[in-house]
Amino acid sequence: ADVVLPVKLNTDSAGEYMVDVLKAFRVELENKLDVKITDDALRASMDLCGKLRGLLGQIYEMRAHNPDAISGSDVYSIMKASMIMDRQELLTLLNEGVMELEQKQGAGTVVRRKRVVLSGGICDFPDVYAIIEEAGGAVVWDDLCMGTRTFAGDYAAKEDPVAAIAGRYLERVVCPAKHSGLTNRADNLVKMVRERDAQGVIILLLKFCDPHAFDYPYLKNALDKEGVPNMLLEVEDQLPPDGQLRTRFEAFLEML
Repeated sequence: ADVVLPVKLNTDSAGEYMVDVLKAFRVELENKLDVKITDDALRASMDLCGKLRGLLGQIYEMRAHNPDAISGSDVYSIMKASMIMDRQELLTLLNEGVMELEQKQGAGTVVRRKRVVLSGGICDFPDVYAIIEEAGGAVVWDDLCMGTRTFAGDYAAKEDPVAAIAGRYLERVVCPAKHSGLTNRADNLVKMVRERDAQGVIILLLKFCDPHAFDYPYLKNALDKEGVPNMLLEVEDQLPPDGQLRTRFEAFLEML
């Protein structure tokens, strides 16, 4: 089954189209899997997914408050696992993880680190977090397809669960492949920096990803205008050599 989402999200027609697409997808799933997807079943799944998003958000908030409580690579592993694990099993493990992190929040000495936001698309490079941390920094928040974009937004109270699901997809902060305003992404990125007391932004750009490349100049301009230090890291299917990357991160963090 294929779901083609609208590109421009902030129009009435986009909302109508989105609902129609999801309803057609629902019927196709029912036919393929030989099941009946009831409204009550959808609401139960929405409630479960809402709990999961809330727990992931809590983990992010606790990392922002105390980056030493959990490493960036561990958060990366949690986010990656959250995309493939059984939902109920994930709920149990996330609850346990949040409880463990809550116990760590007040324990030990907080190390003074340079606080940065990591922005980009798919960051399938856990080593990035380790190198930043070894250089004296910490990723306190992100704007990534494998990060906050997976749990951002919530369902509005609607009688039709399909319309509620469509609304969340349309209203959450988008990736560059979608559009909901000329300055939407830049405004959100600056807001992230301010709310998390970040000192700089590292923009991770996957080469040959045109939507992200098109967005980069105006994102940089918005950050420069607000006085937010930023650096661009272009990557292909693997990271640059460790020494080169470490030198670049150290130089950037030293200027913060």
